[in-house]
Amino acid sequence: PEAVGYHWHPAFNLEQIPRLIDQEIQRGRMGVLFYQKHPTWEVRMMIQMTWLHRLLWGILSLNGALNEQTMAPLLQWLINLGKPQLALEIARIFLNWYNVKGVYEAYAQMQQVS
Repeated sequence: PEAVGYHWHPAFNLEQIPRLIDQEIQRGRMGVLFYQKHPTWEVRMMIQMTWLHRLLWGILSLNGALNEQTMAPLLQWLINLGKPQLALEIARIFLNWYNVKGVYEAYAQMQQVS
């Protein structure tokens, strides 16, 4: 119980964004697989597969208008100011939009196969 663990993460930079986007899309797809095995409301909430999540992240990202391209100047400015963690937290807005889109794309594909 007294064990201490540490995780080292390199400072955020714009070169990490394509990998982070792919991770979010894959996280959405895996969430749908989890939902297939456990089709409950709680799982839908966990994987953000509700109209509320779609609406929330759609609004926060301006339906995808705030993305890796449009946000790059702001993110780079924050990184240059020595605030890479703040830049990453702001990037999470559009990263999570990719997650939600990944959930709905994977769910649509699952429905087509069934």
